[in-house]
Amino acid sequence: MTPDHPKKSRGTLFVCATPIGNLDDASFRLIETLKKVNLIAAEDTRTTKKLLSRYHIGAKKMISYHDFSGTTKKEKIFGYLEQGTDIALVSESGMPAIQDPGYALIRACIKKGFPLTLVPGPNAALSALVLSGLPADRFLFVGFVPRTKGKRRAKLQQFKDLPYTLIFYESPNRVQAFLEDFQHTLGNRNICLAREMTKAYEQFIRGTAAEVLSTVKEGKIKGEVVLVAEGYKGGLIKEFTASEIKDRLYGLLAEGLSKKQAMKIIRRKYDIDRQTLYNISTEI
Repeated sequence: MTPDHPKKSRGTLFVCATPIGNLDDASFRLIETLKKVNLIAAEDTRTTKKLLSRYHIGAKKMISYHDFSGTTKKEKIFGYLEQGTDIALVSESGMPAIQDPGYALIRACIKKGFPLTLVPGPNAALSALVLSGLPADRFLFVGFVPRTKGKRRAKLQQFKDLPYTLIFYESPNRVQAFLEDFQHTLGNRNICLAREMTKAYEQFIRGTAAEVLSTVKEGKIKGEVVLVAEGYKGGLIKEFTASEIKDRLYGLLAEGLSKKQAMKIIRRKYDIDRQTLYNISTEI
């Protein structure tokens, strides 16, 4: 009787954070993981090769995985994992899945039951938040906003009443337009513009939206940009209607907040007692 061969275990997807600029920020665990995995799924294989070269990691089998990778590429990665191949997922820089195509792959792997683990490390949004000098106890990561003026202003309008520090990503070519629309929509709030973080020409521009905009107009902004802005700090609105409160609740729920979270935000904005707000919320 021929004994059954043990089934080969599935491979693990290692979600790896990589340096956001300075290659010296790579962790020991990241280096060891990149050495040990059988395959690297990289958003930009050229950038990843530079990282491998910096730490004298021998030639690795790589597969590109980026915004334009379709179902076929995912299925190929699933096939490797099914065969027991360990894979490192890396973005061009920073933490995969944060404004990054890695999100879709991670979600799909969870659905299919593949093992995953995280190799933590740098993240541009949190780095900018920490050095902005703005409140870091409550914040909302927005990422990139629409490119066109009308859609961008409409998107910014959604955050007008939120008390959280806001974090945006933006292209250096659109920073001026963003700041103009930000000031028009959210007012002259305090802002920190961070660019080229951890690199030789790292820069932080702090001030009001008008002051930062003035500085941006004086010289061309280069490199990756993160904008951190203070949240809404106005006083409580005392005059309002139940219909207005209901509309605000609908808007917050549409943004993905839970009803409990939405009600907390409403109470920070409006002079409304808990019972009245609860009664209105039950109609939704």
